[in-house]
Amino acid sequence: MDILVSAIVGDLISRSASFVISKYFQQQPGIDRILRRLQSVLLRIDIIVEEAEARIITNQGMLRQLKMLRQGMYKGHYVLDALRFQAALDEEKVSHSSSALSKFSPAKRLRFSRTGSGSSNREALLFGTNNNMREELQQMVDTLEDTVAGMKEFLFFLELYPRILRQPYGTYLLLDNCMFGRQTEREWVLKFLLCPNVTPDLAVLPIIGPRRVGKSTLVEYVCRDESVRGHFSMILFFPEGSLKDKGLFDLKGNNISGLVRHQNSASQNRLLIIVELAEDISEGTWRRLKSSATSMTPRGGSKIIITSRSNRIVNLGTTEALRLEYLPQDAYWHFFKSLAFGSTNPDEQPKLATMAMEMALEQRQSFAGARIIAGILRDNFNPRFWRTTLECIRAYKQTNLLIFEQHPTVRLRDDEPVYHRRSEKSSKHFLICNIYRSDSENVPKISVQDILLGCGGTLPCGEFEALAWRSSIPPYYNYTISCKMQAPQPTVGRKKRVHQDGEHLI
Repeated sequence: MDILVSAIVGDLISRSASFVISKYFQQQPGIDRILRRLQSVLLRIDIIVEEAEARIITNQGMLRQLKMLRQGMYKGHYVLDALRFQAALDEEKVSHSSSALSKFSPAKRLRFSRTGSGSSNREALLFGTNNNMREELQQMVDTLEDTVAGMKEFLFFLELYPRILRQPYGTYLLLDNCMFGRQTEREWVLKFLLCPNVTPDLAVLPIIGPRRVGKSTLVEYVCRDESVRGHFSMILFFPEGSLKDKGLFDLKGNNISGLVRHQNSASQNRLLIIVELAEDISEGTWRRLKSSATSMTPRGGSKIIITSRSNRIVNLGTTEALRLEYLPQDAYWHFFKSLAFGSTNPDEQPKLATMAMEMALEQRQSFAGARIIAGILRDNFNPRFWRTTLECIRAYKQTNLLIFEQHPTVRLRDDEPVYHRRSEKSSKHFLICNIYRSDSENVPKISVQDILLGCGGTLPCGEFEALAWRSSIPPYYNYTISCKMQAPQPTVGRKKRVHQDGEHLI
């Protein structure tokens, strides 16, 4: 019955959207028909994904199928949104100030994310002509329809899994309290932790990924699961740089109290060790750590998760390494859109949605950026306010491209400083030196939102700190930026390079 209701509601929405799109493409034979097929197959995918996410699936093959289905869903909706919002803007004959956005229109900057071996951010060329657009759309729709047609066994077995008991919250509330885009990875780690060891040796899972991709957050999120806490008698966490202290290898001693994240005396004597590395680990250090862990739990069953940016730790694993990448832009758009619009339907606000798509593009898949900007937008649905926010984001990017020849999000990921302007009408800039996380309850009284909106009063002179955002998922970190008042000093002779960098899209 739930599936039937969802289908009826979805069909009504699709019909209204079809009217706008068909008028926009009435001069482009063939594309409107492909878009109707895209809407139809996306409706079916939405229903399957929603039903699957409401059940506790443990089969790894089904989880991989679900991940593939989500990727197609995000990609399809991203394309549909970009074209739909641009069509609606043209229908409304927007004002001159709004039409200035057309050159930045996501429909004209649209790219398809490629997901395969290698980076998840590989993308195809821009749509150059209508023929290319039709060909790309046709190929995507064919793939999605073939995928749905092959889901019969998936749907059969799906009915065998129990439902998750939860309140019917809005999508944005669910996303705000879960680790978006990592459902398959979470189940991967859970399976590694809870499955019995094949051999008496220590089982080791390497997790590899670039800076700030969410490696530590994923591990801590999984380790907060009650099934994991009940399975291991102790969970030890070695933060980055801690393995340089040789005394820590005596795990039976009293010098590890600061490393204990969880203890469960009722559980069997099984140890879980989490190791954070910036790059690599020496052979001697690794050998001593494993030896100490083995001596502490002679019956076996202990496990190690090691996270790093280096591919060299793959050889330390006893199982296939888990590789994390930044979200593809289409999935990130789904995340950003849900947070920015909340319970408001973006289809009813095409002007705002078009601006939101560009803002999402400029965040370069940054979760912190999405939460900060989306939080600001969700509190004020005035188009003028959103346009002001967009202009500030453009100025923020261009200022840092001019000075550093790098996108500011890329610099922040590398712990490099970036310049930001307090508000659209303010000439005062401040330098964000770095961003760090902590689990302390003591947080700055001023927030980044206060600074950007110009409502935080007079900024402190010199150096100061501001709260970027508070995570609502384990381990509930507070993210704080350290800043100082400092005017940017553009370097002469970089305009050409800046223009080129500005053309690079996500």
